[in-house]
Amino acid sequence: MQKFKYYAVITPDLEDGGFLVRFPDLENVYTEGETLLESVKHAEEVLESMLEVMIDYNDEFSPPSPVSEITIAEGESLVAVEVNVTPKGTTGDFRR
Repeated sequence: MQKFKYYAVITPDLEDGGFLVRFPDLENVYTEGETLLESVKHAEEVLESMLEVMIDYNDEFSPPSPVSEITIAEGESLVAVEVNVTPKGTTGDFRR
């Protein structure tokens, strides 16, 4: 099992309500939620799923940026999202 920590930017959806979530270091990784708590939960789920697929297919993905290098706009929130990933076909002893 490998632990990963990426930062998610959460933006209030002023048109439809709820919150939009994006990962600045990961291309095309987005989710949303009706509440802030639901948005963070969905962020964990989408990050874990994306990393499992990328690892299983040996695809390259961007390492997380230091928090000091991430810029957010007024009204946005920055949340650290940590997940544990165990690639398929392993017993959890995985090093990348």
